[in-house]
Amino acid sequence: MAKRSARAARARGGRSFGPVRFMRDTVAELRRSNWPTRQETVRLTVIVVGVCVALAMFLGLFDYGMSRLADLVFG
Repeated sequence: MAKRSARAARARGGRSFGPVRFMRDTVAELRRSNWPTRQETVRLTVIVVGVCVALAMFLGLFDYGMSRLADLVFG
């Protein structure tokens, strides 16, 4: 059934989208991509890790403060 629909699509001027075509298109798209340099990658990775650490510290301190406040109010 799938072969018939693919053949019919080609006969009508349509394009077939099989796994081989998908892989060819994927490789072609990856070659056209603008990849960052090693320096950009390292810099952006350091920024992301730094923001994650800062956010974790902020949330940890906020949680600690709220638990202390809850202990004072309800404790």
